[in-house]
Amino acid sequence: MTNHLLVTAVGEDRPGIVARLTEVLVSHGANLEESRMAILGGEFAAVMLVTGAIDMNALQNEFRALEKDGIHVTTRTTKPIDIDKYKSYASCEIFLRGADHEGIVHSLSSQLRDKEINIQSVHTEVISAPVSASPLFCMNATILVPPSLSVEELKKELARIGDTQGVDIDLKVRSESEADAKAKR
Repeated sequence: MTNHLLVTAVGEDRPGIVARLTEVLVSHGANLEESRMAILGGEFAAVMLVTGAIDMNALQNEFRALEKDGIHVTTRTTKPIDIDKYKSYASCEIFLRGADHEGIVHSLSSQLRDKEINIQSVHTEVISAPVSASPLFCMNATILVPPSLSVEELKKELARIGDTQGVDIDLKVRSESEADAKAKR
């Protein structure tokens, strides 16, 4: 039986964390299918989808042993994604840029939730603005828009949010081939 396991790992950033985590996975016959890994602050963080005919107890015991290496790991069983669940939804990307301040993500995500829009992925960062070097908040998100909402209506709502938050928000409809490739992963 193939297990699907969501694994999160956090530890103080240093070389070798990915190698150590994947060493444990390989030793248990687990396959790393998808992951997101990044340094956030001074910590390294990873979220991984792992599959295989895995002895869950043995794997979790070895993950617990990583605590002595300063790597905190949690696991949760999951199931394969239902690719038909959002089949009729439009796949779009949001690009947001503006002066950094509290509440931008909450304002946008609350409006998306209220419109039954599913957020598939989000990447945020604060960079220095080109000329002024002031903090510039950047957010890229992939979303799935329900068929009950037109993309044009969503663009108007995003413009309203952008005006309220003092940021620029662009929406791009992804091509079917881009969306299909992402859904198959």
